[in-house]
Amino acid sequence: MEYTVRKIRTKIFTGPPSDVEEQVNVFLNTLDQMNFVDLRVANLDGGTISVVVVYKVVQKL
Repeated sequence: MEYTVRKIRTKIFTGPPSDVEEQVNVFLNTLDQMNFVDLRVANLDGGTISVVVVYKVVQKL
């Protein structure tokens, strides 16, 4: 099967590390492995973190 990339999207999670970790894990479990592109983590002030998940939306040709 051949696929084409239709869109590149990002999803941003921000908050306390334990909450963000849980939210990101749930989101990644819903993504198909081939759709995952990258993940970046940034520390913000006050013990807050921000995680950006980059993923692609594909369509079967």
